[in-house]
Amino acid sequence: MKRLGFRCSGVILILLTAIYFLLIPALAHVPVFGEGGKSYEMAILIEDPAKSRVLYGQLAAGDLRYYSFEMKQGDRIVLGLTVPVEQGNQGFNPDLILMGPGLANEGKVPETLEVPNGYGVKVFPGDLPESPVYEAFTPSAFYSLASPDLKAPENGTYYAVVSSTQGKGNYGIVIGYGETFTLKEWISVPLNQIKIYLWEGQSLFLIFTPLGIILALGLLVIFFKREVVSGFNPARISGTFAGLFFLGTGLSFIFQMLISLSKSSYSSDVFVTLFLILASLVLGITALILSLKDEDYGTKSTRKRLYFLVIGVAGLLFWAGWLIGPLLAFEAAVFPWRRKG
Repeated sequence: MKRLGFRCSGVILILLTAIYFLLIPALAHVPVFGEGGKSYEMAILIEDPAKSRVLYGQLAAGDLRYYSFEMKQGDRIVLGLTVPVEQGNQGFNPDLILMGPGLANEGKVPETLEVPNGYGVKVFPGDLPESPVYEAFTPSAFYSLASPDLKAPENGTYYAVVSSTQGKGNYGIVIGYGETFTLKEWISVPLNQIKIYLWEGQSLFLIFTPLGIILALGLLVIFFKREVVSGFNPARISGTFAGLFFLGTGLSFIFQMLISLSKSSYSSDVFVTLFLILASLVLGITALILSLKDEDYGTKSTRKRLYFLVIGVAGLLFWAGWLIGPLLAFEAAVFPWRRKG
């Protein structure tokens, strides 16, 4: 029965992985955080404007933030502007501006906008929609204020500008349409999730409450069931806490999903979040079962190390465990296992 359980877990993970990687190219954006861009001479350079990403920033009243990118005639320019739900409800609705060669002037241009000689300016007013958008991978909710999609009329340098004539707050500017990740971007997503929750206005205490609950419950169980870590077996301790961190991620996804859905309308994208939840829970339960199982010699010990190696890699793929879970799983794959007691 136990072997059947592990096989079922493995089948679930394989299916989740296949479905997940089929969905990501259509839905995900690379999150980017940074500062600068207060003038067009010091604009934040976007080296690959076709690659989809969200750049998060903050504006004070009257501020402008410039982003530059090179385009060829006929290239597709895809932009977007978002704000957190609470700040949108409080009246923070910045505008999105596109400057470039060959563009026809359109909209009211802010007096403080720096326009290069010979450039046209298109202003896309930040209109607050009826309901926020649900984002599945964080998960989170935000208002989409503008989403222009057009062709570059000429070769040259283009500038996307975020403008706030009144009010201050956080914003996200979307640039590009091609969904690709580097390895570094992929692995750093859990850390960027924390930054996105802070960008929304959440406190660190609220963000880590689900993980804290799981760790507290785990420590209570360990305290009253000391045989779990008897003999101070580093592999068993690492595996146990890896499982707890994975479960904590699962609970955090549930928590953030409920918060986001309470602010936004229902979206079928919620099934992506459910995949992430299920993956974290499966990894956590599997890691705990393996850690509490009293096998340590010969091929069984080798097999257990291999299982934890796979769990660690899967944790990185599914953004489970806040990076700590996968690292603990890798430790459990390296440390020697021995019997409890």
